[in-house]
Amino acid sequence: MKFVTRGEYGTKRWKAILDAAVAQGAMPCYAAAVGRGEELYFREIGGNRACFPEPLPLTEDTLFDMASLSKLMGTTMAALRLIDQNKLHLTDRVGDFFAECCGKENITIYQLMTHTSGIPAFFHMWKMNIDPADAARVILEYPLAAPTGSKVIYSCMGYILLGKILEKICGEPLDRIVTREVLLPLGMKDTCYCPGSGRICVTTEKKADADGYICGHVHDENAHSIGGVSGNAGLFSTLDDCIRFGSMLSCRAEGYLRKETFDLAVTDQTEGISDSARGLGFHMFREEVYPGGANMSRGSYGHSGFTGTYLYVDRETGVFCIMLSNRVHFGRDTAPFFEEKQKFFDAVFADIRGLDDRF
Repeated sequence: MKFVTRGEYGTKRWKAILDAAVAQGAMPCYAAAVGRGEELYFREIGGNRACFPEPLPLTEDTLFDMASLSKLMGTTMAALRLIDQNKLHLTDRVGDFFAECCGKENITIYQLMTHTSGIPAFFHMWKMNIDPADAARVILEYPLAAPTGSKVIYSCMGYILLGKILEKICGEPLDRIVTREVLLPLGMKDTCYCPGSGRICVTTEKKADADGYICGHVHDENAHSIGGVSGNAGLFSTLDDCIRFGSMLSCRAEGYLRKETFDLAVTDQTEGISDSARGLGFHMFREEVYPGGANMSRGSYGHSGFTGTYLYVDRETGVFCIMLSNRVHFGRDTAPFFEEKQKFFDAVFADIRGLDDRF
C-alpha cells in the first residue's frame, strides 16, 4: 500500500471523532483506515487493547477478533474461490453433501450465502455439549425458522453449515482452506484462527462462567464450542491485514476472483424478499439503516462483526473504510459505541461525497 496525502480531507476530523469516543468510554480502542485501491489516505490506532483487569496499550500488531466479519473474510471468500475453480456451484444443494438432511436437502449454496435458507439466526449449540464433528448434523436437525427462500434471516448457523460444506469438498479443515484460498494469496500474513496466548490480542468480554476476560480465543460461543474454527466466526486479524483485504475489495477483486463472480457477489440478491439487502456473503446498502452510514452510495458493500469490527466499500468511489474495536470489553449493551462509530463512518463518506473527482 502507498500512503498518499492529498491535503487534510477531513482526516483530522476523523481521528478526533475516534479519539473522543475512546476518551468518553464508548470503546476501549480503535484501529481505523481509509483508502482506495493501492492508495491509503488514513491509518490510525488509539486506546487500550484491554482496560480490565489492567490497562494494556494497543499496538500496531494487535489482533482483533473479527467475529462475523469472519463470514466475509474467510468463509465467503473461500467459497467464491471454489466457485471460480468449478469445485462449488451456487445451485449445489445441502443434500449433495450430507446423507441425512431432515427435510433441508434442497437448500442451496446460493440460499446459504444470501441468508435465505430459513435456517435460524442462531441457537445455543454451545449449551448442547456436542462433539465439534457433529455441528452440521445438529444444525440440520434443528427446525427451520421460515420456509426456505421466503425471507432473509441473517444466520450464523447457516454459515457454520456452509463452512462444513467447504470442508467436505476440500477434505481438510476450514482454517487450512481459508489460509490457502484467502490469506496467502492476499498476503494477510498475521490473520489466523485460534491465536492463543502467544499472540497480542484485544481483550473482549468478561467470562460468563469464570474469572477474567476472553483474550486469544473467539468471543462467539458457538464458534468457540466447536473448536474456534467456524464458518460464522473465529478469524483474528490486524489492521494492516484488513487494509490488504479492503484494497482487494476496492479493486473489485481484480486478479483474485473472476469478474463475473465478484460482480454477482456484490449484487443485491434479496430485493423484493427483504428490507435487508444481501449479496453473496456481503451486506449491501439499499435504503435500510446501514452500518457503513447513510452517506454511502446505493449498492455499497461490506460486513461487520459483533465485537466491533467493520469493513465497507463505497460502490461509486471505490473508497474502503475500516474500523476495528473490542466494544464488548465494556459489555454487550454499548449504545454509545454505535453512536460514535456511526459518526465516524458518516464523516468519512460525507467528506468523500464532497470531494468528487479531487479525491
